[in-house]
Amino acid sequence: MKKAIVRQIIPIGLAIGLLWYVLDGIPLTDLAAQFRQADSRWLALAGALIVGFYLLRAARWQLTLQALGYRPTLFRTAVALLAGAMASMIIPGAGELTRCGTLQRTDGIPLAQGIGSVVAERVIDILMLGVLIGLTLLLEFNRAGQYLLDLLGPSLTRVSIRTDTGLWVGLGVLTGLVAAGLVYWLARTPAIRQHWLTARLLGVGRSVGQGFLGIRRLRQPGLFIGLTVLSYVLIGSVTYVLFLASARTSALPPTAALTILTVSSLGGLAVPTQGGLGTYHFLVSRVLMLYGLNEPEGVIVATFIHAVQIGYSLLLSGISFLIVPILIQTRPQTNGLEG
Repeated sequence: MKKAIVRQIIPIGLAIGLLWYVLDGIPLTDLAAQFRQADSRWLALAGALIVGFYLLRAARWQLTLQALGYRPTLFRTAVALLAGAMASMIIPGAGELTRCGTLQRTDGIPLAQGIGSVVAERVIDILMLGVLIGLTLLLEFNRAGQYLLDLLGPSLTRVSIRTDTGLWVGLGVLTGLVAAGLVYWLARTPAIRQHWLTARLLGVGRSVGQGFLGIRRLRQPGLFIGLTVLSYVLIGSVTYVLFLASARTSALPPTAALTILTVSSLGGLAVPTQGGLGTYHFLVSRVLMLYGLNEPEGVIVATFIHAVQIGYSLLLSGISFLIVPILIQTRPQTNGLEG
């Protein structure tokens, strides 16, 4: 229980600490001016793109569920997805479990298989992140290199840090080997294998594995890949459209939006906080400095972009939570499973 509380407190502490560090010394009047002077037409287009992004993600998830034999509608899938988006803004990592739990309540799709389908999506997203990194290095190699030097330069010059890193890696490998040996020994012990809890865990594992392997049974793999790529194009376009909403950033190239998407995605994996609070502001403000903005301007623009994206996501997620009880009352009798 205490460990769970600590795991929830740490991201909050990181978010608050990073926000305080980044926003320290930034006048609130300058932040307010950034929002006040933004072109409402571009803001509206950004909102439409965010809606499109969530619909594409819902359609992609729908394909993986169909591969498992379930046929929830796009609307129901989107509502569950948005419910998960709200949860992930409160507790990092809770979004996947929440959206699968929501779809179980509204359509009767087993939680374990829903989670398995989400795990498969995450694997594809990791591969797409690799593609984004490759594109960023190809198109913005000099800026990407400078960014890493500015961010990590002091650490890279310290031999002690390299030594400590090697020590931690070695300890991590050793711990992994010991854990694997322990699991192997427990799995071969008859009393452990026949225990009801072991059987339950194995059953859940098989269900998750079935969901993960369901991606191999996709009826339209080309469509799945297309939806994935297009969703990344849309979410990257949101950043570029928000550039156009402000005179301060209207001249920035599309590659700046690509770099921000890549860096913020990596930051979300490395330092997960609620909705990217703090992490996004710190990393993206440093990216914007590579494109000619000074530090205060970078912080203001990063705060603006993040606030608009989070604001639209919260609005859509809030609406989805209001719809969930209605969907539960009209739950399909077939529980969404193909006959």
